[in-house]
Amino acid sequence: MEDQGKRLILALVLSFAFLMVYQRYFLPPSPEPVQTEESRPAAQETILEPSGEGSLSEIPPGPPPEPIGGSEETFVSISTPLYEAVLTNRGGALKSFTLTQYREELKDPDSHVQMVHDTGGEPVLPLAAEFTGAGGPLGFSRALFRTEGGDLALRNGQRGTVSYRYRTPEGLEMVKTLEFAGDSYEIRCGVNIINRSGQTIGGRGSLIWGPGLEDSVGAGGQEEKSRSSRYGYKGALVLDGRKTSKIKTKDLEGTRTFEDPVTWIASSDMYFVAALLPIEGFDGALARKGSGERVEVALLSQQRLAPGAGAELAASAYVGPKEMNSLRQVDSSLIRTIDFGIFGFIAKPLLELLNFFHRYVGNYGLAIIILSALIKIIFIPFSAISHRSMKKMSRLQPQINALRDRYKKDKEKLNQEVMKLYQQNRVNPASGCLPILVQIPVFFALYRALLGAIELRHAPFYFWIVDLSAKDPLYITPIIMGATMFLQQKMTPTAGDPRQARIMLFLPIIFTALFLSFPAGLVIYWTVNNVLTITHQYFLNKAKDGEEPVVEEKPASGKGKGKKRKTAN
Repeated sequence: MEDQGKRLILALVLSFAFLMVYQRYFLPPSPEPVQTEESRPAAQETILEPSGEGSLSEIPPGPPPEPIGGSEETFVSISTPLYEAVLTNRGGALKSFTLTQYREELKDPDSHVQMVHDTGGEPVLPLAAEFTGAGGPLGFSRALFRTEGGDLALRNGQRGTVSYRYRTPEGLEMVKTLEFAGDSYEIRCGVNIINRSGQTIGGRGSLIWGPGLEDSVGAGGQEEKSRSSRYGYKGALVLDGRKTSKIKTKDLEGTRTFEDPVTWIASSDMYFVAALLPIEGFDGALARKGSGERVEVALLSQQRLAPGAGAELAASAYVGPKEMNSLRQVDSSLIRTIDFGIFGFIAKPLLELLNFFHRYVGNYGLAIIILSALIKIIFIPFSAISHRSMKKMSRLQPQINALRDRYKKDKEKLNQEVMKLYQQNRVNPASGCLPILVQIPVFFALYRALLGAIELRHAPFYFWIVDLSAKDPLYITPIIMGATMFLQQKMTPTAGDPRQARIMLFLPIIFTALFLSFPAGLVIYWTVNNVLTITHQYFLNKAKDGEEPVVEEKPASGKGKGKKRKTAN
C-alpha cells in the first residue's frame, strides 16, 4: 500500500514515454469501418422533371443538338492574397494551386506550397466533374470545355467566377461554375447537368478531387517529409455522420463508398487539406486509388434525367492549410481534419490560447512560454497537494521500513500496520496521485496540439531556432530539458522503494534521447514546465513541515504497551 502512489506515478511517466516511442515509430493506421461498393445499398434515383419559366421541356424532335466544347487546351489564372491558381478547360479543373503564404523550403522564399502536383500522363485533375452511365464514364473529366470567363485578380472582399460548358454528341450537357474569393481558401463549385437528348439518361454525377496529397504537400525538405510521415496522417478522410474515418492508400482496395449524410470528404496531409463539402444535390461520397498510388475522393449524386430535365449540384471546396480560423471560415466541422487525439476537446482551446498570445507577443516561442506558465499557475494547487502528500510519506519512510523488517513474513499484518500509521498521521497515499491524474489529459492535449500545429511550421523563435516545428539543429534545448528534468527528480520527495527512485532518475536520459528529434516548440514547452516546477518545488521545500509524524514505539522484548510520542524528523 505504501508504494502505490510512487508506482502509479512511475507507471504514468513510463506510459507517456511509451506513447511517444509508439507514436514515433510504430503508430498504425486506425481507419473507421466503411462500406464497400459491393456492400452499399443502391441509392434511390431521382427523376428531375423540368418546371417553371425557361425550362427545357420543349425538346424538338430529331437529332440531338450540336456538341459544345473547346478546340484546344486553354488556361485561366486566378490571383488572390492567399493563393495563385491556374484553371484548364480540360475537365474545367485545377491545373495548379499555389499557397503564397506557405513555403515548401524554409530557406527558399520562392518555394511556395503546391497543392496540385503533376503526376504525368492524363490524370483526373482536382475539381473535375464526371457523369457515369450504364456504359461507363462519358468523358467530362478529360474533355475540352468551352471557357466562359477570363483571368481574375481578386483582393480581400472581392469574388469572381469562371464557367465551363461541354455537351456530348449524345446531348448530355454539363455547365461548371467555379467561384473564388480574395480572402478565403474556399472555392464554390456549381455543376449543372442537362439532358438535351430525346431519351431518359440515368447515371451518377461526381465532383472529384484527384490525385490526392499523399506526396507530403508542403514538405519540400527531406527532414520535413520525414516529420510529416512520422507524426502526421496522410490519406483520405471523411466525416460520415458523426464519425471521422481514415483511409490510407495502402489500406484501400478498390472503391469505398459512403452514404448520406456526408459532411465532407477530404485528401489530407499533416499540415494541409483539400476537402469537398456537399451543399445541394450530392447524396454520397467515394474514395478510390487513382494515379501514382494516390487516393482520389469524390462527391456523388445519383440521377435519372428525363428528356429536357436538369440536375443542379453545388459543393464547396476548401484547399489550404489546417489553420483553425481559415477552416472555421468555411465550415466549423473542418477543424476535425486536424488530428488532436483523444483529448481534442482540451487541445482545441489550448491552441486557441496559443494563437491569442501570439497576436500580442508576435512570436510563437514566447506564446508557448506564456501558455506553459498559465497552465502551471492553474495547476499550482494540485501540485501543492501532491507535494505535501509525498513529503509526509517520505517522512514516514523510516517507520515503514521498520514495519517491513518486523512483519516481513506477514504481509497482511504489514499492510494493516502501514494503514494504521497512515491514519494516525492523516496521510492518504492516493492524494499524491490524483492531482497528477488531473494534469495528465492537459499534458497529452498540449502535446498533440503543438506536435501538428501548422502555426509552428517555419515559425522562428530566437537565435539558432528558426523553425519551431522542426528539431533543434544544435540539440541544445533537449539537453537543457533533460538536465532540468533530472534536477526536478532530485528535488521531488521520495516515498517508495529506493530502486524505483533510481529508475525515476534514469527517466531524464530516456526523455532526452526521445526529445532530440521532437519539434523545438514541444521541447521548449517541456523545458519551461520543468523550470517552473523546479521553482515551485524550491519554495515548497523551504516551507515549514507542519506537524511531526506520530511514532508508535514498542519494547524490544515485545512486552508491555507501547507509548505514542512525537519525534522530530
